[in-house]
Amino acid sequence: MDEPSLKQKIDELYEKEHPKDKKKEYKLGRKGRLSKGKLKRGYTIVMRIDDNKNVDFEKQPIQDSTVKLNAGDYHAVDEKDILFYKGKPLIIQAVKKENPYNPLDGTNKTYGQKYIKARLLADVIKSKGKGASWIIWIIIIGAILFGINYISKNGFNLHF
Repeated sequence: MDEPSLKQKIDELYEKEHPKDKKKEYKLGRKGRLSKGKLKRGYTIVMRIDDNKNVDFEKQPIQDSTVKLNAGDYHAVDEKDILFYKGKPLIIQAVKKENPYNPLDGTNKTYGQKYIKARLLADVIKSKGKGASWIIWIIIIGAILFGINYISKNGFNLHF
């Protein structure tokens, strides 16, 4: 009978208690995956955003700078609106808009700056609180007790 060693048992228990936190990578559904053949024929992944805020992925070819969605609508596509997901072209298209959404376009909006600053300050600057003052008091009391103990054992004799 081969029993696992104590170290192996401890490692198994530790792994059960502290699993490795791996972030799962997002994978597109079958509708959104592009094969190499379709990629060569000019297809792209279209992330369609419906009016009810649902998102669906489609494979559609770009012809004459337009994309036809399964809903039957045609949308104009410019080269700057094509993003890339894992090396494959991706277009973010709202159904009710004529042109795709490009998050890199437009001006920088600063209306959220105060919230971002507050979050950064909360994450970076940790207040000392009462913890630091307690440590100082513990050191002072320890030094006093050490001094009393030393004097009581050796007496208060000063020899020069």
